[in-house]
Amino acid sequence: MRRPMLYMLIAVGLFFGALFGWKAFIGAQIKAAMAAATFPPVTVSTTKSTAETWTPAISAVGSLRAEQGVDVTSQVAGQITAIHFESGSSMAAGDLLVELYSADEKAQLNGLVADRKLAETNLSRTRDLIKEKLVSQFDLDTRINDLERARAAEDNLRLKIRQKSIRAPFAGRVGIRQVDLGQYIQPGNPIVRLESRDRMLVDFPVAQQQLPNLRVDQPVVVRVDTWPGETFRGAIRAIEPAVDRDTRNIRARAVVNNTDGKLLPGMFARIEIELPVSDNVVTVPQAAILHSPFGDAVFVVEQGKDKDGKPQLTVANTRVVTGARRGDQVAISSGLKAGTTVVTAGLQKLRNGSVVVVDNSVPVSNQPAPTPDNN
Repeated sequence: MRRPMLYMLIAVGLFFGALFGWKAFIGAQIKAAMAAATFPPVTVSTTKSTAETWTPAISAVGSLRAEQGVDVTSQVAGQITAIHFESGSSMAAGDLLVELYSADEKAQLNGLVADRKLAETNLSRTRDLIKEKLVSQFDLDTRINDLERARAAEDNLRLKIRQKSIRAPFAGRVGIRQVDLGQYIQPGNPIVRLESRDRMLVDFPVAQQQLPNLRVDQPVVVRVDTWPGETFRGAIRAIEPAVDRDTRNIRARAVVNNTDGKLLPGMFARIEIELPVSDNVVTVPQAAILHSPFGDAVFVVEQGKDKDGKPQLTVANTRVVTGARRGDQVAISSGLKAGTTVVTAGLQKLRNGSVVVVDNSVPVSNQPAPTPDNN
């Protein structure tokens, strides 16, 4: 019984040994074939990394508003008797906009002026009489009180008359008037919008992580879609003292020059907050960066020779640490030197050591402030 069992075990061992040997032989042949195989060159576009003077910036978005803007209203009710402005015209501070009916108050004012003059005369006579001790001190105090009351009544009515002449509180441009001649208005009814647009304000949120980089009077650059390619410069005026609990952002306000009047309240704006300038910063197009869970990398083009000794271009996967971005460019903090040729298109087809052919007929955009055609 033992010999047949021994023979069977030997036979099984030989069988599996032959099987695993065959598998190993086939695997080795496949590896040798793959190693001997030559992949066709990959067509790529390239550019050289450059050392530039870099002005890093914090990007944000916000809305424009006038430095001063108000809906002009009346403090008192009344009927409009005169309109002294045209829609869209410029007004100086104190210019008369609208007059309300005030004939009744002006008629009453004549009577109050007469009462005040009479009170002044009575007080003067009483002062002469008290010197001769013909009247008491009580009579003098009464005449002084009468004069003060007459003056107060006159001043009160003059104030009401002035309130019926509605004037521009500051210099600016008025919008479309919202009242008509003869219309009766109530206090608070809008008459016209007045905006001072020589300087505009822009409010924008910034992530709380950027708070150490913010300061009052820090330069900002503002861009709007209405005027593509143009920039409007300004500076931060104020920074909120607290972080928003919902968004964890901090709000800032900048003031922007608008002497040419191109910016209008309510416009959507893109803001770049300028940080201190850095020299000799290595930059590459953002298209050259290969992102992965293990970090960022670029493919560096290297000059070499093939097995026959002919010139050949290959690529090497190189780890880099990226920094700030501006437009199409990204700053390289470490891992790359200026003047190095990197791949900008065709990265997905490459692996370390791939043979490449360079075709730069379609250059990749590398602008710090690109202006796309459909912007």
